[in-house]
Amino acid sequence: MTEKSTSTRKFSLYDLTPSELKGFFASIGEKPYRAKQALDFLYRNPVDSIEKFTTLPAELRNEIGKIAHLTPLRLRASLESSDKAVKHAYELLSEKKSGILIESVWMPTESADRDSSLDRIKQSGGEQSKRYTICISSQAGCAAGCTFCATGKMGLKAQLTAGEIVYQVVHCMEIYKRLPDTVLFMGMGEPMHNFESVCAAVEIMTDEEALAFSERRIVLSTVGEIDKLDKFHRKFPRARMAISLTAPTDNLRDSIVPVNKRFNLQDVQNFIRKVDLHRGDRITIEYALMEGVNDTDEMTGRLLGYLKPITSRIKVNLIPWNTVSGLKFRSPDMARVFAMQEKMKAAGILTFIRKNRGRDSSAACGQLAGRI
Repeated sequence: MTEKSTSTRKFSLYDLTPSELKGFFASIGEKPYRAKQALDFLYRNPVDSIEKFTTLPAELRNEIGKIAHLTPLRLRASLESSDKAVKHAYELLSEKKSGILIESVWMPTESADRDSSLDRIKQSGGEQSKRYTICISSQAGCAAGCTFCATGKMGLKAQLTAGEIVYQVVHCMEIYKRLPDTVLFMGMGEPMHNFESVCAAVEIMTDEEALAFSERRIVLSTVGEIDKLDKFHRKFPRARMAISLTAPTDNLRDSIVPVNKRFNLQDVQNFIRKVDLHRGDRITIEYALMEGVNDTDEMTGRLLGYLKPITSRIKVNLIPWNTVSGLKFRSPDMARVFAMQEKMKAAGILTFIRKNRGRDSSAACGQLAGRI
């Protein structure tokens, strides 16, 4: 589903929350029910042009078309991995961003946990889950500068609008004839560096007149922008939070996750200890494992000590590092990863090993780089 020509008009209708869409129609002298009609063509039965809003009079469609457009992204390529993850590359269509690419990933959902017996791992195959997850981008590129991430190598190319974020979900709904079960803000970009657009996008996703997601189906990952994460949590208290920790000491984290110089490990721990969580909710700690960097016995011991005061409020995802061309890091030996998981479980820490989908199409965690 793509619009046939690039538009340079001011905004996409997908940029507006349902309440803003109602205000837009009121501003052009139309009654509220016109907004509800438009919402149906945006989120219930998506179409690729305003001209196809057939329940609106032709004159009104023409008037809207003079000041707004519809689809903010153009699909440039799709690439399916051997494990059924599909990476979609989109071109941004606004005049100032023309030619910039972003990526999202549609993938079958399965448990993050892996059996600790190496000879029982199923590397691939078997019946695929009937649940699906979409990993979406909030920026083109990223300014966070994490040294192990392909997106971080790009620097920041552009901020995405709410519509450019939401449309990644809508377009996949059109392709796969269903909504995803979970939306991950774990694609390109640091979501909290694009706070207003991300919040507007989540508002659209969770609005009953739009995509009607439960907040529990949305997971937002940050490298540690704790002040903005606190504000986000106050707005969407049931949305799930993930923090990319990746190092158990400030010296190491300073060198590979630069945001640590502003929000250090103690700041992260204090946030987790004090944040108001619903009963049973936990914050996910993401730990990208790199051989000889943060997977050693010493680092495991330091991580256990760091997590001990917050054990009841977290779960940990161990993520074997995914190869990125031009970076010096190496993926760890899986025997060491399983040994680390066992030590953490023995310490009472809920710990999983993330199955990295999409590696063979550069669609896995840390590999998105906005290129075809």
